[in-house]
Parts: sequence; C-alpha cells; structure tokens
Amino acid sequence: MSKICKSCGSYYDGEYCTQCDYGNKDLKVKAADKYKKHTKPIRFMTEEEKQEYYERLKKEREQQVSQPKRNKSNKNLLVVVVIIAIGVVIGGLIKSGVISWGDKTDVINDYFDAINERDFDKYIDCLPTEMKEDYKNDRNELGCSKDEYMEEFVSVFKEEYGDNFSVSVKCGKETLLEDYNVDNYKNAYGRIPKISEAYVVVASVTLRGSEKTSEEQFFCYVGKVSGKWKLFNLEYSAGTLTPEMISE
Repeated sequence: MSKICKSCGSYYDGEYCTQCDYGNKDLKVKAADKYKKHTKPIRFMTEEEKQEYYERLKKEREQQVSQPKRNKSNKNLLVVVVIIAIGVVIGGLIKSGVISWGDKTDVINDYFDAINERDFDKYIDCLPTEMKEDYKNDRNELGCSKDEYMEEFVSVFKEEYGDNFSVSVKCGKETLLEDYNVDNYKNAYGRIPKISEAYVVVASVTLRGSEKTSEEQFFCYVGKVSGKWKLFNLEYSAGTLTPEMISE
C-alpha cells in the first residue's frame, strides 16, 4: 500500500520516500540542514514546524523590505554629497570670477534705476564693499532715513532740472581694461577688492525734469568682484557722442 511522505507529500512504496529520501536511515543530514527552507507542505507540518516556518518567512520579508531602504538611504546620502561638492566647485568659480551674475551693463542700469526709485539699498549694492560701507557710515552720521538720504542725493539735480527728476541710461561701447590703476581707490578706502575683470563702458545718460532735459556722456568703470559686477567710478565727459560709441 502506498504511503504519503510527511516531508514532501509524495506517494511512495517501501521504507522511505524515493522523492526526498524521507525515512531513509542511511541518509546523512548535516546540522545546517535545519536552516534550509521547508519543502514539506504546510498541511503536513507539525505546529512546531509551522511556527519555525512562519518566523523564518517573516524575517525574510523584513530583510527584503529593509534592504531597499538602506539602498535608498545610501543613495540619498550620495546625492547630498554630490550636491555639496557641486556647490563648493561653483562657489569657488564664482569667487574667482569665472562665473558671474548678470552682464557688466546690468550694474550700470541698476545704478540709475536706484536713483529713479530713490532706493538706497539697491543703489549701494551696485558699489564695491568699501564704497558701500562709506555710504552707510555717511547716512548714519547724518542721522537720516534711507528715503531722506536719497531725496537729499537728488536734490542737487532737482535744483537744475526741476521737480519729477529722473534719469535713463543707454549703454554703448565696452572696452576691456588690460591695465588699470587702483591707487586712488586704495588711498581713499585703505584697501582694494580683488578684481578679476575690468571694463570701461560708454553710457549716454538722459536727465529729465519739469524745467530741463539734457543728454550727457559718461564713462562707467566696472569691475568683477567675487563673480559680481560692481560700479567703481563714473567719469563725466564733455565730448560728443558718436554713432559707434552707442549701441543700437
């Protein structure tokens, strides 16, 4: 009469199962075999075997769930490290002047826009640090607000041009300065910023008011400091603007 194997559930005749050798007295079982997965159908397991099987299955599932999390955590850490590294590189390039924010003419436009808007912070932000601090100290010594300071600043122009004074600028020819002298700047402020590039830009400035309008020519000296263009000096020129000096 055939028997049902208690291990694999197969039918067999004889003393042991011919499929899995269950009941074979000559079969040598290694100690590590108890850690192998069960091949016995659950319906034939003892309560102890079922408990062992379910515990092992639970651990395997926990490991499968936790492993991706560790991988994800490692991946996130790698992303953070890469972002930091990129930030350090970009910061170095900005500081060295290789990367800059905006065009050299942007700071000139911002300078005159700040006058129109009577915006003290925007105005001094166009200037290098030493000049910026000098304006801050001047305002503090006068004891006036930022708005009051800018109104006082344009009051000289209002006397000549009348109320509703405004300015507009059109930038033209740009010339790279291979050699530039900063001795006067150092004498005035005690130190000089590190300038990676310097240009002189021809600018046509229109000054308007209720009583008068005029167009003047200025040479704007701009330099790149820590990746940002700053306005170092405005030099008035009484010369006549030529077509090649002003871009269309």
